Amino acid sequence: MSAPDARAVFERFIAAGNARDVGALDDLLHPDFQDFYPQSGERTRGAEKLKAILSNYPGGFEGGGTSRVVGGEDRWVATPAFTLLRIEGTGNQFTAVQKARYPDGSDWYVVVIAEIKDGKVWRVESFFAPVFDPPAWRSEWVEVLERP
Repeated sequence: MSAPDARAVFERFIAAGNARDVGALDDLLHPDFQDFYPQSGERTRGAEKLKAILSNYPGGFEGGGTSRVVGGEDRWVATPAFTLLRIEGTGNQFTAVQKARYPDGSDWYVVVIAEIKDGKVWRVESFFAPVFDPPAWRSEWVEVLERP
């Protein structure tokens, strides 16, 4: 599978997750699909388990769109939340940087690293990090930017 085609698979996977469109995942996930959460040590094996997690997320999930995807040929795309993002890189490995709002109202960044195999999303690592205010002790060395 060419990198642009693999990238399209990854983009559809991210869009389906953001929209909690579990039906779309059937065509996108490899039969040996796995998603690993390094921060908690959890591994999800198979499409049905991922679909169950998305369907049973407590309080709902509000995806904030994808701010950046790395992998495949450079181009611009619009996310389901109508955010424009630049896509760059090569190969069958892709990374998405997203922002999500949890049911308690807190904003988190989500980084998804995936490998495409046989035209399907095969291996994924998902990282979750809360938004936090910069500590005062670093203030003389950093520039505080507006967050997307």
